[in-house]
Amino acid sequence: MESKYSNEERIERLETALALQDQTIEELNRFIIAQQKQINDIEKKIKLMAARMKDLKEAVAHATPVDDAPPPHYGQV
Repeated sequence: MESKYSNEERIERLETALALQDQTIEELNRFIIAQQKQINDIEKKIKLMAARMKDLKEAVAHATPVDDAPPPHYGQV
């Protein structure tokens, strides 16, 4: 049974396929690195927002009724 491609042609096709796979792997690697950077940035922002929310919650918990009273001009018509 004879192959329709010579050994040299088969090797060339394999090398081409390997080169394309290497290129695809590099592209995927760059994409994953960029995504990880985005994830890290988002995690930092979430931690900052959580700290701010905690500070706001504590500020509200320590607020006195005078702090919640409307300004004097609200009662005037």
